[in-house]
Amino acid sequence: MPIAGYLRISDADLAEIRRAVRNGDITAEEGQERERKGVLKQRDDVTALAARHGYAPEQIVWYEDNNLSAFSRSVKRKDFERLLRDLSKGHLDGILYYDIDRYTRQPRDLERTIDIYETSKKPLIFDGLSGQNFDLTTPDGRFSARLFVSIANKSSEDTKRRIKRETRRMAEKGEFHGGKPAFGWDPNDRKKLDPVAADMIQRGTRWFIQGDRIPTILERFAEEGLINPSTGRPFSREHWRRILMRERNAGILRFQGEPMKDQDGNYIMGDWPPIVSVEEWEALMAKIRSRHKKTKPDITTKYLLSGIARCGRCGARMHGHPVWQKGKKTDSYAYTCQRRQADECGAMNVTGPPVDQMVRSLVWSVVERSMSGLKVQKDTAWSKQAELDEVEQEIKELKEKWARREIRASIYVTTLEALESDRDSLKADRALHTAQAQSPVQEDVIRKGWQGLSLERQREVVRSVLTAVMIHPAKSRGANFDAGRVEPVFAENAAA
Repeated sequence: MPIAGYLRISDADLAEIRRAVRNGDITAEEGQERERKGVLKQRDDVTALAARHGYAPEQIVWYEDNNLSAFSRSVKRKDFERLLRDLSKGHLDGILYYDIDRYTRQPRDLERTIDIYETSKKPLIFDGLSGQNFDLTTPDGRFSARLFVSIANKSSEDTKRRIKRETRRMAEKGEFHGGKPAFGWDPNDRKKLDPVAADMIQRGTRWFIQGDRIPTILERFAEEGLINPSTGRPFSREHWRRILMRERNAGILRFQGEPMKDQDGNYIMGDWPPIVSVEEWEALMAKIRSRHKKTKPDITTKYLLSGIARCGRCGARMHGHPVWQKGKKTDSYAYTCQRRQADECGAMNVTGPPVDQMVRSLVWSVVERSMSGLKVQKDTAWSKQAELDEVEQEIKELKEKWARREIRASIYVTTLEALESDRDSLKADRALHTAQAQSPVQEDVIRKGWQGLSLERQREVVRSVLTAVMIHPAKSRGANFDAGRVEPVFAENAAA
């Protein structure tokens, strides 16, 4: 039978090489080359060990898990698992390795191997180049193997703890602590912005805050020929959503899945140039949270007045639907009241295009006549700033009392958590106010007219002027559109 030769670079070497790649000391390609050279050296050493056991090079079956940790429980080593399967089926005479910590650093993996050796009907070899007795067919060998694997496991635990502590120290100082090159920055210099990618993020953030949906934003990029440089294809909606939500865009440091804050609740900023301001990022996140509270038709609608138009009989919301004739969908559409609830009549509909045209003309005349009515919310200061200032002062005073040891730990922790929760809620409310204060009507858009607005932003403008559009029953049947059926209900600030 052949004998197995198991190859794997050590966890310590892996950690050192990966740290050098993260710090920019070597490139990713150079790191892979170093790992490969380490494995090839092991192959030569294991071949010499096999010769001492009487096996020629062609009698060795190689199992290689390059670039994989033997310590992490989440890592699945495919060749290690294949080796155990082949060994349990009797296809091998044993296992040769460079050192036992290259074979495994998890006691449970060693016990799986010991089970095979103890139940095998023939003697199996288990040997490495360390010179230690790890013969798994003897009690002393199994004891030594268990002892050294436990030591290797402890060493990996210590290394993991040191790396984690050092990574956190770097994060708390705002220093780069690893990760792939992020979209928006120069792939070769993480402290320089990529002009094209950064501009996409800046515009995407601004458009989203102003009311555009992500598919609309991506359509604009596609028209400009802007694609994902990693795939060579347009961005997916979910991928672009994740890009916009990154704290990194605002220069905020992220550690273990959360934005880092100091003891005063302020964001810890990284050592790279931001693409957008913290206020813009917070406004974007507030906009995302507010959108999640809306109904699905309001988010995905293709029609201007879906959910805004209401039935003049029952008051239910009316939604747009394409018009079908002779089994084929036409270019026209209608707003209908559908009987989904007991209090909805389901007996009202109106042709959509003339209603939309009428509403657009009405709303735009209001916009052009008086921009001040649409800027009331934007010009109004956030009403809870004094409350936030008071909470932050209470947190400061509480920490000073704790520093002087004037309060018990249980009271300090409980009170601090409650105050910090209030502070974070108020800051979220301020961000939401900022997002909502971004008026959908701006001077450059006014000059462009409706053609300068996406459908989502047109709906934002309509909502800023009208609370609803009531559709009343037709007085008589006929092909002509009756403008008298349409009753606009003005918003309070627009009416003023």
